[in-house]
Order: sequence, then C-alpha cells, then structure tokens
Amino acid sequence: VRLTAPLSVLKSSRPDLHEFDALLGHGSSSQAGPNTQKLRAAPSPGRRIVLPSQPGERTVVFASSTTLAAPGVEDETAVTSQDQEDADPYGDFTLQDNEAMQRYQEYKEKKSLTIEDRLKQMDFQDVVSTLIIPSIFGFAALRWGFNRARGKVVEKTDDTLDSFASEMIYHDGDFEEMKLCFKDYSKKLAWMGPKKTPAMLKRYLQMYSKKKTVSPQSITSLSYVFSLFQLSEEKAAQILVSLCREMGDEKIASAGKLLFFGSRILKSPEGKAALVPIRDMIKATYREAAVAEEMVETSQQAMAEAAYRTTVIAGGKNQQTLTVGWEVLGLDKETATRIFEDEAKEGFVTDREKMYGGQNTKYDAKGNVIDKDGKLLDPENAIEGSDDDTPTSNVYECSDCGYTLFVAKGRESKFFGEGFKCPECGAAKDKFKPKDIEED
Repeated sequence: VRLTAPLSVLKSSRPDLHEFDALLGHGSSSQAGPNTQKLRAAPSPGRRIVLPSQPGERTVVFASSTTLAAPGVEDETAVTSQDQEDADPYGDFTLQDNEAMQRYQEYKEKKSLTIEDRLKQMDFQDVVSTLIIPSIFGFAALRWGFNRARGKVVEKTDDTLDSFASEMIYHDGDFEEMKLCFKDYSKKLAWMGPKKTPAMLKRYLQMYSKKKTVSPQSITSLSYVFSLFQLSEEKAAQILVSLCREMGDEKIASAGKLLFFGSRILKSPEGKAALVPIRDMIKATYREAAVAEEMVETSQQAMAEAAYRTTVIAGGKNQQTLTVGWEVLGLDKETATRIFEDEAKEGFVTDREKMYGGQNTKYDAKGNVIDKDGKLLDPENAIEGSDDDTPTSNVYECSDCGYTLFVAKGRESKFFGEGFKCPECGAAKDKFKPKDIEED
C-alpha cells in the first residue's frame, strides 16, 4: 500500500493534483518533492488480495498488515503479467488458516453427494440407526395419528346418523317434516359420498324396526322414506339384506319385521327375489328344514293379522264398516272381515280394558266386586264387616267418563294422590266424586 504523507505538504507542493490523486499516489513517484515521505504496510507472509486490473495496467497488490514500514524502504510489489487478465481476482486469497470456511467447504462437499453415494459410505449400523429406526418410529406415529383422527370421525358420524334416525321416527307420518329432516342430514353427511345413502337408510331401518310396531301407518311411512332415497326396489332390497346380515342371528326378530316391511312395500319381481336371503336366514334358525318355510309364512301372516286387529280396535267403538288398512298389510278381504267381526262382537274392547275391566267393574263399600244388581261376584272371598265400620265410601267415580275406582283404606296417598288422573279420559283428581254404591 502506498501512502503519501503528509497530505497537506504534497498538495501544497503539487497544486495541479486532485485530492484523490494525492491519496492514490498517481504521479507521485516521478514528480514528488524532496519532502515527500513514503509509508507502507509491511505485508504478512502468505496473505495477498489481488485486485482486478484493466488490461495493460499495473496490478497493485495490497499486503495485509497492521505495521507501517519506515520511510525510504522499498514498498511496492507489482505484478504485471498479462496472464492475470483471465484469472480469478480472488484466487490468491488463501483460506488455509480459516477453520470456519474449511468446515463450510466440507459441508458443501457432503451436500453434493447423492443418496446412492451416501448409502455406499454407510455400514449396517449406520443404515439401522439412520434409516430403519427413524422410519419405524415415523410410521408408528403416523399410524397412531391416523387412527385417532379416524376414531373421532367415526364417532361423530355415528352420532349424526343416530340423530337422523331418531328425528325421522319422531316425525313419522308427517311427510313434510320427514322430507325437511332428510334434506338437512343429507347435507351434513354429504362428505361420505356414495356411502351416505346405505349408511343413512340402514341406521333408520335398524332403529325403525326396534321402536315401531307393524301397522298400515308404519308401512306407508317406510314406503315414503324409500322414495326419498330414490332407490330402485332391487337396490332397496339389497340394503335390507345387508342390514339383516350385519345384525346377525341375535336380532332375528328384527329381521322378520324387516322382511315383512320389505315384502309389503316392494312389489316388483326383482325386489321380491332380492329379499330371498332374509327369508333363508330366518329359515336357518329352525331345526327342522322341512317345516321352516311353513313357519316363516305362518309368522308373517300372524304379524299381518295382529297388526290389523290393533288397527280395528284403534278405530273406535262405533265402527260400522270394514276398517281400512288390510290391503296394505297384505291380507285378503275374507280374513279382514273375520277379524273385524270378531272385534265387533267384543265391543272393540282394548287389551287394557280386557285386563283391568275399566268402568264396567263396580265395588261395594267394603271393596268387594259386585255385578250390576249389587251382588257379590266372589262371596267366598268377600271382605266381612259391619256397615258401621265404613262410614265413608272409598269408591270414586269419574264425573267425565264414569270410570269407577276403589281406593283401599290407608293407601289413598299412594294410589289416589294429588297428581292422580283418570286412566280412561285423563281427567284430574277433582273430577272423581265419592260414589254411594246403594244408589246404583
């Protein structure tokens, strides 16, 4: 490095020089005055920075040092070779003593290696510790995360399907509400794709067969649900068969009910033929194969007759013509007429009325059952005692419907409490009046 000092002396002796020329020393070697002093930095061995130069010009080499040389000592090191034109301007900057740069160079060399080269440099222990063990742990973690996420999705899907089935059954018979419910849950479960339709229908049928009894109304509602899903009869039968197989032999009663629903709703030969596997499944539960087919038919017929009998009784006590619904249940008119006439003779009495007697049963003041004429129906087991022992009557009659109730003494609070309602008409307790049996 050539430094001309002092700068003020040089500038005063050479007014024609520019300030930067004075700093760089241009023209100072041949025209410097006697007072010009030269300072240079003593170069350190092995370290040079060669600055790029223009063709034909001197290449100035700066020697790195922190020590200034004494004045008058030779201070230039010039390289004027023409071969420097195409050389790397920083090629002479040696990095032998720079550990950080050496490590960086080694990192670049390792990074440039291909996978195949790295594998060739590994022994078996390196392969196990570097590749196999991390891969095993990575796969295990990935599988655990997948199963956890899948479990949450399955749980949420089951809850949604259960809600759909419950709401559809709650609105059973209200076709407008059922349609809105179906559209709402179809959007919620749209992500299931092609699996959505069978999943929704299966869950609905499974809950429907468990909670709903066979009736003309249930068959009509179920037929409407099939129309909402826009399934062919054959496809609907296949879903019924698949559901029965999933339920297995433990729920064979539900399978029989689904067979009844399917055989009454599906009318085409393809649909009825597709239901054969359910029939075969039920037949397999009987020990004697010879009577299995007859037993299946008998149970299906009994189911239809019981459903129509319930429908006739629910029609009321003033029916004069054949109750509708027998066609939907698959009965012929002759069978329906027989059932209607049998119930008409009984007065269209419900099973509850047959069991408890309803308002036709009367009691005396002692709690004994009596007939219309006031005579004991069971004298041998009659409650004995004088009439003076029962100054007040424990027999009450509903003023709305005439239902008669006998309340055992000492048990009024339990069987005739404040919240008591008439079993027949639902009237409150205050509608019941004490009844004098002698007035009857």
